[in-house]
Amino acid sequence: MEFGYLPVRSAKEGFKYLWLRQTYPANDGLTMYTPTITIIGLGNVGTALLHALTDAGYGVHSVFSRSEIDDKWKESFSQTIFYSSLPASGTECGELIFLSVKDEAIESVSNQLCKAIDLKGKTLVHCSGTYVSDILMPAKKEGAFTASMHPLKAVTKSSRTFADSWFDVEGDENAVLLLEQIVARLNAKCLPISADAKPYLHASAVVASNYIVVLAELVSRISSEADLDKRTIIEALMPLMRSTLSNIEELGPADALTGPVARGDAATIAKHLELLKNNSQVLYLYKQLGLVAADLAERQSLGTEAANKIRKLFNDEEKKP
Repeated sequence: MEFGYLPVRSAKEGFKYLWLRQTYPANDGLTMYTPTITIIGLGNVGTALLHALTDAGYGVHSVFSRSEIDDKWKESFSQTIFYSSLPASGTECGELIFLSVKDEAIESVSNQLCKAIDLKGKTLVHCSGTYVSDILMPAKKEGAFTASMHPLKAVTKSSRTFADSWFDVEGDENAVLLLEQIVARLNAKCLPISADAKPYLHASAVVASNYIVVLAELVSRISSEADLDKRTIIEALMPLMRSTLSNIEELGPADALTGPVARGDAATIAKHLELLKNNSQVLYLYKQLGLVAADLAERQSLGTEAANKIRKLFNDEEKKP
């Protein structure tokens, strides 16, 4: 189905596009208007957004950052105006405003915007993984469309693109629709979620990203017991970690599990527990992760009796450090 030269999935979605057309008028009557954009906060996410949006052809009208910015670096964004304080007037802001500030500053910055500029008709979006769009309620009462858009990506200082990444998005329906279009232009994917689901997704994302780093540190600590070079061991095991992630993507967690727990090798597990007995923290984590692995192995093909035998090894004399 087409709606005003735009492919849509339903008549309902067509009317959503019509709303966007009315809110952000088209330049030529055929293509959807690209809203001017403001970014407040130039941390890792804000900087990556600036690069990605600019490369995607969006007009990043203005950037507000209290951090000192190198003049030569600014030259890469010739169409963008940089400010060192929060907006003082509506003319300094685009139609779409991203708040990429620290979580604890979102509410304060939003409230300051409400006092400083007319937010009616603008779209205000924060990039926190923790908070939902309700934290922007004062702006919504002032007539802004509000949402949250959080990248499911480990964003570092050197990140410049969100291609092939996902964003979780929730908030006003119209704001979410606009963000879906932007995410698509970034060659990324959108995961619309409810406000209730967002905290669970964020906790999952922390485990998926941060705790892979923690597992790498555990690898280093275990290897150091044998005086093996930590950096070399990480380099040697990285292909194994990558192949495991690939197997998870292809097969799912249960069928991707290999190793002693998956095959019910109690003797090998017992040897590992003996080796780690002098490092209480690593031993505790090895046991706790092993219990989850036993659940996966039982679901796979190990069987309940063999899985319980493995669980008994991990539960025996269980002591938290």
